[in-house]
Amino acid sequence: MAKPVKVVDVAIIGAGFAGVGVGIALKKKNINNFVIFEGDSSVGGAWRKNTYPGCGCDVPSHLYSYSFEPNPDWPEAYSKQKDIKSYIEHCTEKYQVGPHIRFNTRITHADFDEAKGVWRLTESDDSITEARVFVPAIGALSIPQYPNVKGRETFEGATSHAAAWDDTLDLTGKRVAVIGTGASAVQVVPNVAEDVAQLHVFQRTASWVIPKGNRVYTDEERQQWAKYPYKQRIERLKLYWTMETSIPALMWYPKLLEIGEAAHTKKLNRAITDPVLRKKLTPDYNLGCKRTLVSDDYFKTFARDNVHLITDDIVEITPKGIKTCDGAEHELDVIIFASGYAVGEPAYPFDISGLDGISLREYWGDQRKAYYGMAVSQFPNMLSIMGPNSGPGHTSVLVYQEAQYKYVAKYTQHLLSNELRYLNVKESVQEKQFISFQKRMKNSTWTSGCNSWYLNEDGTNSTMWPGFSFEFVLRTKRLNARAYEEV
Repeated sequence: MAKPVKVVDVAIIGAGFAGVGVGIALKKKNINNFVIFEGDSSVGGAWRKNTYPGCGCDVPSHLYSYSFEPNPDWPEAYSKQKDIKSYIEHCTEKYQVGPHIRFNTRITHADFDEAKGVWRLTESDDSITEARVFVPAIGALSIPQYPNVKGRETFEGATSHAAAWDDTLDLTGKRVAVIGTGASAVQVVPNVAEDVAQLHVFQRTASWVIPKGNRVYTDEERQQWAKYPYKQRIERLKLYWTMETSIPALMWYPKLLEIGEAAHTKKLNRAITDPVLRKKLTPDYNLGCKRTLVSDDYFKTFARDNVHLITDDIVEITPKGIKTCDGAEHELDVIIFASGYAVGEPAYPFDISGLDGISLREYWGDQRKAYYGMAVSQFPNMLSIMGPNSGPGHTSVLVYQEAQYKYVAKYTQHLLSNELRYLNVKESVQEKQFISFQKRMKNSTWTSGCNSWYLNEDGTNSTMWPGFSFEFVLRTKRLNARAYEEV
């Protein structure tokens, strides 16, 4: 017997910052007929999944939080995973989003029914939910990416990806390898070096690493923020505008990037005396071309006798360890893959079909495009959170997300109150915007020559927002109905 079809106004996928934030925005507009599908048993998204040693945020705590829900109890300037997860749990409870979440529920297909103007979402048990508006809020950093290395499955020791950490893994006294030197590695490496017997860090490309300046907040500071909330708002504004000032360097005046490069060099030279090692840890591309990292203890970790930086290419993973192009085989007990996420394709673990059955994967091909990172032509009534060209290169992703939460609520109100079947962003509008973004980024550091996950194979950039974050907020404050075909 077929299961009854559930009907909602909005269906959201994912209960991380994005999904919970959309739910809160909908409730503020008195749109309460919505559901959040969450594949796991609790909220948190990336901050539930990522539990690797040292996991934390590289954006200041006061800015990496909802602007409408300041937290005076952040323990330090840059918060750790458990504190961020607790914050999301607090917001879920305070704004009563929990009753809207279906935990342990995975979507396998999303298909648009043009005649009815609804998205049909199929769950893993074949249950169907029909939604007027469909909001993928899974995020770009959700699917672990493994290096394409021969023999990965043959290794006889233990392995773990940083993005899918095995909490039972004991590294004490082990010979450990970390493959990758990006955002997760810069946290993992300093936090395991003291416990392991030997740590081999395999680096393909050096990263720019600038000082983090993390510190523990005092009881007096937290008491002041709790008693006088305006003081915390001032702190947030100071952080926001300080980070916003980096956009001119990234976009128009690359000479200014030398300030950040000098900070990297100063920190490196203080920590490392060996000139050969210093050179290996110095990038050969402009700061900002790839993701800039922040850390106070990454470089000094390489001064330890038990830590070894290896820049020779990996030829293969063997049953006993890793073989490099110089012929050496590094015997290991554990391999940690700190190789990032699959972000160059739709980060949705299910098929999405729009008008005439066209798949999102086929439609996007090698150039992902979306109107303000949300609406995709031929996929009516679908609004992604942090889709193409809405990524920040300099500030908190939540600045962009909050603008999108509000946009989803406005879009839903417009659709329902005008009794429309669907809104389909015009392909000409989407294309014009994409072309304008590419022109604006033509001389930016993101297109200055390095091989970055920001770029498509043809050199176009489907990742970054090409300007100040406040411009994104202002441009998405209202719903421009003329950008859409209203049916």
